[in-house]
Amino acid sequence: MLKRGAFAAASVAGLVTSAVTSALAAPSRAAEGPLPLPLLPHVPFYPRTAVPASGRPEPLAVKTRPLNPSYDFRGRTRTLDGFLARSSTLGYLVLHGATIVDERYFAGFDAASRFNSWSVGKSITATAVGAAVADGRIDSVRDPVTAYIPELRRSGYDGVAIRDILQMSSGHDYDETCYTNPFKGATSTTIRMVLGASLTGQARRARRGFEPGTRWNYDSLNTFVLGWLVAKAAGMPLAAYVRDKIWRPAGMETPLLMGRDYRGNDIAYGCYHATVRDFARFGLLYLRDGRAGGVQVVPAEWIGDATRAAEPHLRPGGLRPDEPDSAENAYGYGYQWWIGDQGDYTAIGILGQFVYVSPEHDVVIVKTGQDLKADIHMAEALPAFRAVAAAAAGRT
Repeated sequence: MLKRGAFAAASVAGLVTSAVTSALAAPSRAAEGPLPLPLLPHVPFYPRTAVPASGRPEPLAVKTRPLNPSYDFRGRTRTLDGFLARSSTLGYLVLHGATIVDERYFAGFDAASRFNSWSVGKSITATAVGAAVADGRIDSVRDPVTAYIPELRRSGYDGVAIRDILQMSSGHDYDETCYTNPFKGATSTTIRMVLGASLTGQARRARRGFEPGTRWNYDSLNTFVLGWLVAKAAGMPLAAYVRDKIWRPAGMETPLLMGRDYRGNDIAYGCYHATVRDFARFGLLYLRDGRAGGVQVVPAEWIGDATRAAEPHLRPGGLRPDEPDSAENAYGYGYQWWIGDQGDYTAIGILGQFVYVSPEHDVVIVKTGQDLKADIHMAEALPAFRAVAAAAAGRT
């Protein structure tokens, strides 16, 4: 029987299910057909946990000078302003060091608005894994996940190394490519979650589809397992651990809202609701090799490992050998970060959410949106953001 709260969620599922399931899936894959309106990608439809802000926010200076560089994409010259318009941008910010050099909002949103991370949240969850390793709560990412979550024994995750899960190479039989099929991938996971099925129960029913560590397969349930891992290893909910190890020590200015399923499990693979400026502070944490407020919040070694495509099947051009023209092949993959081929990297969520980091140019770019053509614009984001980073650093 469904819990009482699940009936309320089910009553709105007809309006939001297609939009939600697309948003929880791999960010480059478009739904087969239009999404229903109204599209409300940044409105929570699940229980939330409030994560308090820091008492000492990381300062961001403001010295804006709107940037509109041009760049080439697929044989055509484009402009940043055109990209923002075509990709249905809602919030946009550029940091050069710790200085905001460009900040814009659209469609009635402003600096106080919270936006859903969608799969940008995967990078936050992976960072919590890094904090748990630094704490000694997780001995090594080469440990089997079942050493910490015995409930996953005899599932498709039995014996799988944490590192393989971080790299979306878990071997889990999960198809996140067809959103219109309610029995597959993120669509099935989300519908069942909205109707009250626990995410832990869904993970326990996972089946093995291929040898772990041998190929990349984007899989939102992998990131839920990482969040569950942190909760088990730390002895507290993921939201509490993110509060203690990331949100407050990294100097976030506003409270975070984290989504839960109806059994109290933090969703982990998305549904971190925060302001554009606090997403920028998360990118700044990585830009500074894990430091904030003069303190090492996350080990620099973790930052390096997380933002590196360590295996041939994870390198740019190798994620989707079955689809050479896929936008995903513009990137490689690290620990829940998408990796560029110029030392840059980005967290990406469906419908146009980005936290892009360019160590070369000392730049962080945040973009939030409601982009129904995110599969096309995912590939275009790299040259667009690289042009912005160079302009912000005064190199154009």
